[in-house]
Amino acid sequence: MEKMFELIDLFFISQAMKIQGAFDAFKEEERGASDMVAVMVLIVIIIAVAILFKSKLEAIVTQIFTKLSEFVGS
Repeated sequence: MEKMFELIDLFFISQAMKIQGAFDAFKEEERGASDMVAVMVLIVIIIAVAILFKSKLEAIVTQIFTKLSEFVGS
């Protein structure tokens, strides 16, 4: 019976070590954080370009929809 308890103890100790190792690896992982920062920077750049060229973009979109409505109406 004592041998069985030793095996159970070893099992739980090994599982605890695996969980601790996985937790440490998760804490040290930085690739996900840098990818998130890169995506956020790209979104900010796209919004800034859209704001800078707002009037030109509005003119282009209006022209496209005008031509599209003329084409569909014909």
